[in-house]
Amino acid sequence: MGKRIDRAVTKPEVKPEIKNRKSSQINTIEIQTDNAPTPRRKLARKHNIEDTPLNGEPAAKRNRLENSTDRRRKTSVAEKETGEEENTRRRRTLKHGEVAPPQCSFCKEEQKSEDEELLSCTTCKAYYHPGKCLRYKDELKTNIRKLKEWFCPRCVLCSSCERFISDPSNVECSVCCRAWHGTCAPKGHYPSIDFDSAWYCGACCRSRNFRIYESPPPTPSRPGPKGRKSRAPPVEDSLRFDCDVDELTDLINRRDSTMDALNIENGLSKSATPSPLSSTQNNKQDEKPRMNGKTDNSCKKKNANIPLVLKEDSDLYDGSRKMAYSSKPSSSVVPTGQLLHFGTGKVCKAIYASAYEEPLHSAPNLYSCKFCLHTTHLKENLVIHWDHCTAKHPPGNEIYRDDGLAFFEVDGAVQKKYCQDLCLISKLFIASKTLYAEVETFIFYVLCEITTEGYVIVGYFSKEKNPSKNNNLSCLLVLPMVQKMGYGRLLIDMSYELSRIELRVGHPEHPLSDLGILAYRGYWRSSLLCYLREHRKFDRVNIKDISLATRITPVDIVNQLMFDKLITLKGGVYTLKTGKRALKFPLSQCRRRFVDPKKIIWRARPTKEYLDPTKCNSYVSV
Repeated sequence: MGKRIDRAVTKPEVKPEIKNRKSSQINTIEIQTDNAPTPRRKLARKHNIEDTPLNGEPAAKRNRLENSTDRRRKTSVAEKETGEEENTRRRRTLKHGEVAPPQCSFCKEEQKSEDEELLSCTTCKAYYHPGKCLRYKDELKTNIRKLKEWFCPRCVLCSSCERFISDPSNVECSVCCRAWHGTCAPKGHYPSIDFDSAWYCGACCRSRNFRIYESPPPTPSRPGPKGRKSRAPPVEDSLRFDCDVDELTDLINRRDSTMDALNIENGLSKSATPSPLSSTQNNKQDEKPRMNGKTDNSCKKKNANIPLVLKEDSDLYDGSRKMAYSSKPSSSVVPTGQLLHFGTGKVCKAIYASAYEEPLHSAPNLYSCKFCLHTTHLKENLVIHWDHCTAKHPPGNEIYRDDGLAFFEVDGAVQKKYCQDLCLISKLFIASKTLYAEVETFIFYVLCEITTEGYVIVGYFSKEKNPSKNNNLSCLLVLPMVQKMGYGRLLIDMSYELSRIELRVGHPEHPLSDLGILAYRGYWRSSLLCYLREHRKFDRVNIKDISLATRITPVDIVNQLMFDKLITLKGGVYTLKTGKRALKFPLSQCRRRFVDPKKIIWRARPTKEYLDPTKCNSYVSV
């Protein structure tokens, strides 16, 4: 009997390529991660029968297949030669018996004598620059040197649930260097109210006698006065020092006495009070004409046309106003760097010239109410305003509240005065802010801190009612006195969460300011790193899935990946450096303030078009 020979059927190896159904759309590109099994790119592909076109096929198709095969062969050979040259060059620099110096796994730079000492991971034995690459502070770097074991960002796990950390609310102790998820973190201590400040876990707090907080301590605020029904903001100590209470009381009494004397002279009042008028005026008052021993009471008739304000007083008031508030500035020099006194003692320096009218435009100091944003150039006017201001929060609807913060939605067409004052204040710090009078077409989302006095504004962002060009944010501002507290990324996150509710994918209005592009770079990096760390075991990543998960446009996603050097093109395939670079970013780059979607009380406006939640819908004018 003949022996049966089984021949193994070999299938040609198919090289992974970019899957793009529509070449004009970037959101359908699938990027291969470095976790996927690497194909044999360095070996030249053998000429297979299936690759050879039939005799009846055109010559152009045969030439195209031959050219693509030759190109892949040349690329693989070039990559192999380049790798061998680098290894050979590095070996030639070493002497006989000399060991190669350690190399940073993040920046690929070798250890130098003038640089800081590299840290070695206990698990993967990879080296890192603690300050340059991992951005550790001096205290943390000193404590790491004392530890017996240390885990890099690619190997660190949550100390509570022992899972990989990929959330934006992660924390890392500055003493023991342990890390936790935001939901797994124990009670700790924040020495300052800055968002990127150090944090100490409960065990380290007890060893150092620190007070334990679950979150950063709230902003200190002075309680309101007791025994009064209407709340009035407290007067700052500096204001009380400049304004004498006895002098102000005397001035008010004199004003009331003058008003009573004028009412008696015109027959509007019967009560006689001491008048501060001169003796000549008092003599004229005593020499009133009498009829049969009785005073002429004809001026007391109900239907008599008696003016409420005397003409002499009105002329004196108009003249004094023209002299005090002249239409033209007293000097042609406009002061640069005005000081804005916002709320209770918080002072910041303006960067650009104000857009206020005179006398606020040329005043060196501006005083603004922290609730209604009423702005003046005199401290006394602000004190008087506080006594009568009844506002406790921005005018509008509260759409979000969490962890001592609240968002208010203010319509520019309904609350025009408040929105104009908000734009005038932002004009002091944003150079590209041009429109501050036409606010009817915008909606303002104001971020406030909840204090014992009320809702104090800390920042805002505006948005067009009918956005064009996929703009979900027009202007962004965080007041300088509350910067470095994570409010900028929180405002950006709210804009993207509103886009998620609208089933849209958008981006900010261009051009961005200098501080604006820094805030967006940090937010995009944090969102993409959290997504890649969460999907680290996936072989392929789709740009469309990233866009739908983060609500960031595909163009911004690709730009940020290229800026952070996370994407590369090798052999015609886009490869994402997940394990080689993305997972090596420090956890501080993923950390940010974020909005809880479950606590948003907001509904999108109805639209006529059908929006598919599985597609990257864009903004259109309705």
